[in-house]
Amino acid sequence: MVMIRKASGDMEEFSLNKVVTAIVRSGGTPDVADRVIKKLEKKLYEGISTREIYKITFGLLDKEQPSLASRYDLRGAIMRLGPAGFPFETYLGEVLAEHGYKVQLRQNIKGKCVGHEIDIVLSAGDEHTMVECKYHNEYGIYTGLKAALYTYARFLDLEECAKEGKCENFTGVWLATNTKFSFDAKQYSKCRGVRLLGWRYPKGEGIETLIESKGLYPITILRKVDRKSKEMLAKANMMLLKDLTEKSPSEISSKTGIKERTLRDIIEEARGIVVKD
Repeated sequence: MVMIRKASGDMEEFSLNKVVTAIVRSGGTPDVADRVIKKLEKKLYEGISTREIYKITFGLLDKEQPSLASRYDLRGAIMRLGPAGFPFETYLGEVLAEHGYKVQLRQNIKGKCVGHEIDIVLSAGDEHTMVECKYHNEYGIYTGLKAALYTYARFLDLEECAKEGKCENFTGVWLATNTKFSFDAKQYSKCRGVRLLGWRYPKGEGIETLIESKGLYPITILRKVDRKSKEMLAKANMMLLKDLTEKSPSEISSKTGIKERTLRDIIEEARGIVVKD
């Protein structure tokens, strides 16, 4: 079996199952996955990077079905949020709201020692959860122990202030990222009761599952949107494909300033991604 190089520089044995799972999760049929895998295997070589495997797979999927390739590129689309003008915490807040959470963004909360700007506050009755967001726009970067320590320290400051009856009471704490967590970050967070939400973590409940289960794909997953249009959509706070597919071109045009004829192509592509064949 071919040994491949991960973004971290470590070597591991190539796994066909990982690629097949990713294709099927993106909406590909077993037949499509089988055809892509057979072509991919012919292009593999010893020491090939995971990034190169991803690019080859994306190209093969694009020839099979462009909308499928776009869904397969979800991780890349999230990494393009920042450069396109979409704050990660705003996007994550939209995703969590679609899953039934009451969401408040960028709240300034007093702690015992200092004030804190909390990225996301989740509320349910008398329970309030602080969510610290760590966003990365490069592959191979892990959210590590330092972020976990920092997040828990902020939570303790808020908790101590609440015990004195001087501050809002927070009953839970999350650390959320668009990448993966280091081993130490997982161990420490488990010990301290910090809930982690990241790429494929927890298993079967990661950020990609929250997105894919309800089709909450970001605008940056589209390939027919020019830079100017992305900026106009960002200013109008339209981050999800459903913001496009659930409105008419005239409604979106009046809100964003994008011409209707341009929007028709964008909406058609968005619908193709949201509605899996």
